[in-house]
Amino acid sequence: MFEILPVNDKDILAFKATGKLTDADYKQFLPMLEEMIRNTGRVSLYIELQDFEGWEAKAAWDDLRFGLQHDDDFKRIVIIGDKSWQHAAIAFVNFFSHIEMRFFDNSESGAAWDWLREKPQASELSKPLQSYKNILLPTDFSVYSDMAAKRALQIVEQTGANLFVLHAVEDFAYYNEAYDPVVVSIPLPNDFLMVQAQEHMQKFCERNNLGEGIEFDTQWGNPKWSIISLANERNSDLIVMGSHGRHGMERLLGSVSTSVLHKASCDVLIVKQ
Repeated sequence: MFEILPVNDKDILAFKATGKLTDADYKQFLPMLEEMIRNTGRVSLYIELQDFEGWEAKAAWDDLRFGLQHDDDFKRIVIIGDKSWQHAAIAFVNFFSHIEMRFFDNSESGAAWDWLREKPQASELSKPLQSYKNILLPTDFSVYSDMAAKRALQIVEQTGANLFVLHAVEDFAYYNEAYDPVVVSIPLPNDFLMVQAQEHMQKFCERNNLGEGIEFDTQWGNPKWSIISLANERNSDLIVMGSHGRHGMERLLGSVSTSVLHKASCDVLIVKQ
């Protein structure tokens, strides 16, 4: 059977295949995949095989026929599994198709996602560049974020792009009036931390003239993963952020900007003071 796995990337369909796939499984699954292709264009697939026993004869033909008919509709295909014969299955399909397909062991899911989100091939790089449409501005309320906000607004004025401002709240710190994080040894109520962050978000937007038409949000989470996840969810094509965080706080924007730069699937602009 097929089980859809949650993923924020608009052009990636992730699913798990278990047991022996039947013709009925494909009749239920393939229309969903075809609809995604119609709505999104070229897509990539993340396929996780768990206790997988192969295909029934009719299902195997459905799989191969679908792949050949939609040869140009796929960017890349990742297959996660642990049986050597699965390599042979990939080699068999690659014989008939130019779709990039790669097998990863169960322990290599991180590398699989990195390869699936890798930059486009040289043939795709020749396509004309499009103007930015959705810009994400992460902030930690520091002066570095203020500089990033000015640059983001400049790009918005030039392109007419939408701007979304994000602050990720971690439960290890709260903010004093100097916008510095204060690490505490006793737990603080979650509602207190969120209220503090929301108040500073309002001040940040006011002093940087982030007004009408600009969306913003404060949410719980690790900053780097919150930024990458939201960028994928909102189909952002540019992330604008500061190069450093507050004084010596290594886990804030200083290291976060480096992580986002290497993990994001869209353009990233690091603004230096």
